[in-house]
Amino acid sequence: MSDNTPPWENKPAKQSELYIHLCMHNSCKEWGAYGFDGSYGVEWFCFEHRADGKKTPK
Repeated sequence: MSDNTPPWENKPAKQSELYIHLCMHNSCKEWGAYGFDGSYGVEWFCFEHRADGKKTPK
């Protein structure tokens, strides 16, 4: 995926019945434990970047 891919196109990887969602902040590869409703569905952020999720337009 290129760096210019919009966040709503980052589909979660599926492994059995567990959905894997990583932080949507650029270049962050941490677990996205904090989900925020965005314009295009739930957007996931890690603890460090959760403030970015709070700013997500709805």
